[in-house]
Amino acid sequence: YMGEVMDSSHVPFNFPTRPYALSQEWRNLTFIHWKVDEELLRKHIPKELEIDKYNGDCYVGLVPFVMKNVRPKGLISVPGISTFAEFNIRTYVTKDGIPGVYFLTLEAKSLITCMFAPRAYGLPYRYANSKLKHDGNNITWNSKRKKNSYKVSGKTTYSENVVDFEKASLEYFLFERYSLYVMKNNSLRRAYTLHKPWQVVEAKVQISDNQLTDSFDLGINSSLNPPIIHYSDGVKVKTWSVELAETINPSEHRDYLFLDGDCGLCHRLASFIDKRLGKGKNLGYRPNLSEDAARVIASMPEKLSKADSVYLIRKGKPYIRSAAGIRCLLYMRWYYKIWFPIFWLIPLPVRDLAYKFIAKYRHKIFKKPQVCTFRID
Repeated sequence: YMGEVMDSSHVPFNFPTRPYALSQEWRNLTFIHWKVDEELLRKHIPKELEIDKYNGDCYVGLVPFVMKNVRPKGLISVPGISTFAEFNIRTYVTKDGIPGVYFLTLEAKSLITCMFAPRAYGLPYRYANSKLKHDGNNITWNSKRKKNSYKVSGKTTYSENVVDFEKASLEYFLFERYSLYVMKNNSLRRAYTLHKPWQVVEAKVQISDNQLTDSFDLGINSSLNPPIIHYSDGVKVKTWSVELAETINPSEHRDYLFLDGDCGLCHRLASFIDKRLGKGKNLGYRPNLSEDAARVIASMPEKLSKADSVYLIRKGKPYIRSAAGIRCLLYMRWYYKIWFPIFWLIPLPVRDLAYKFIAKYRHKIFKKPQVCTFRID
């Protein structure tokens, strides 16, 4: 399905215009949900996120399933690497009207995923000996980390009774989510996932061990808050790379250049770029100290937010100093854009040294403007 075009009309927000990063399938999923106390859950959720509730209740889910044919866009899956069992514990959050999933942990029998995903996505993957065995309408599942005693095991028996659900239902709240949130380098990020609407059936579960969920001290007791069970054969999925969750406008996916609002050089740079934008390029501008730009900058990792620099937010990723400056060429007409690989070959420390020299003396060379003159829209 590498060339398959997925419909996103059922998703309640816009997807990034950049290409997706990974293809995968989620198969043989058992969804086990419990109502949990908000105060106990809040301890595990970043302060930047709002806990999403259904009729005032918070939910946490345990999901054993198979990740199948995971591969980067344009590549083929690799036997023994691209398919593996995974168990995750997730809850439901929202930011700026975009509902999503937040993972407390992801346990997977894949060393590559457990090494790559935390670095690339900030996802809390941990290696575990995870297994699923499918036999008729029964699935036996178990997982255990090697470094401690956290384990979970049980058996799912699913029926053929499809659960039809509307937008106001609990099932829609639990399943129809097309984004996830992570903390990466102490900065909140968002990633998007696209697939067809979920189809789930009724199921029953026998849980024989649940130390993994218990380890988060969420007060889960099946006699007090019985689990809500669903099963799905699964979906084909496309996922996008993570981006800053804090944006100028969450309803659009636009790149922005943040500049010093009282610097003559910055004004000339913005005007120079804007008059030479390539066809179809849409770059926004903001002064660094404007309310919305300052909010985005403050959400970045500290080494970026304290940089006192020009900032470029390109495809959701922040760049500063010379890395931001040379990437501005990518928005310009082709005869400017061809200079990008040439400047990129210059070592970053050398480029940044030149940037700092120019930044230090810019006010002496360029007259300070009376008002901010570059385009803001």
